Amino acid sequence: MVWISVMLIGLSVFGQTLPRFLTKHSLDSIRYISMDGNHAYTVKRPGVLGYISNFRSVDFLSESSQSDFLISSSRFAQKIAIEVINNQHLEFSLFKNNKILVTDIGRTQVKEIGHGHHSKLHLNDEWISYYQSLDRTLIIQNIITSKQYKIKLSSKTSPFFTPAIEMISSSALVYTDVNEVGHTALLQYNLQTAKSQVIIKSNQPGTRLELCQDEGYLAIGEFPYDDIERGSRILQIKVSDATNLSGFSTLYSSNGSDLGNMVCTKDSIYFVKTMTQNRKINFKHTEAARVLIKDGKVETLSDLQSVSQLINMDGRILIPFRDDFFVLNGVANLSEDKLQAPKPGNESGN
Repeated sequence: MVWISVMLIGLSVFGQTLPRFLTKHSLDSIRYISMDGNHAYTVKRPGVLGYISNFRSVDFLSESSQSDFLISSSRFAQKIAIEVINNQHLEFSLFKNNKILVTDIGRTQVKEIGHGHHSKLHLNDEWISYYQSLDRTLIIQNIITSKQYKIKLSSKTSPFFTPAIEMISSSALVYTDVNEVGHTALLQYNLQTAKSQVIIKSNQPGTRLELCQDEGYLAIGEFPYDDIERGSRILQIKVSDATNLSGFSTLYSSNGSDLGNMVCTKDSIYFVKTMTQNRKINFKHTEAARVLIKDGKVETLSDLQSVSQLINMDGRILIPFRDDFFVLNGVANLSEDKLQAPKPGNESGN
């Protein structure tokens, strides 16, 4: 285990403090850490993923020395999905598939799911989806039964395109696709009937659709590709029952070319907002922002000038910035060790 000492230095944001993420582990080695810090998965040495909990460290996965690991989780926090990226610095391909594994958080036994990329857990972490670019195939698999469903994307889909997906129920999901002229659409798909229908279609080419979901609602963000002069919007659809989606409402719209990268929570949708843009030199002033579900109010949360990405890790929302991480939401300081106090009347520890 690598121990680091970091001073608690906050970032001043509109009279508030945006704290740095503090941890006992080297930040560049962390692939996943739970909100309470009790479960951490770190790269211990090249090709070795370690699991650390309760002052105990074990070698969790061992792959080739040229391998790295990408870990994702969901709001249900039951499992993690692990992608093993082989030869990450030697093999570059848009069609490259990674080995995908799943494990219960806190366990060391893994289950191999298949090969693809952009893996995502759904529905109490009993389902997983991933994409295979070469075949343009979106795969949805039940982790418990290993039952698979395959959705073929449009034959005109660009190799640069990766679909977004959210499962609404065990039989219904939504995903994105794009046609030959660059219009992106959101489709609802029924796994039982293998039929789909278009819910939303972009009005113009050059934009992409993002999806995120929390209890009771689905958010659809439409954002332009880099250097394309288009507006941005975030739509909300209430998930009224297990299979059908009700009509959508516009929660946020802007003439600016926002970066997006949405993260949904119970009461807010976080995203990267473009504050100003100089098109002559292709420079954007971007910040982390959120739109409130209840009233559509937009709040700017950072003052970094150049926010490019938001990371959701077990509900903790992070901004990576110049070899550091700032915390938008969730526990920021995991650098202290605290022993649990004895219960009243049991001071002896018995």
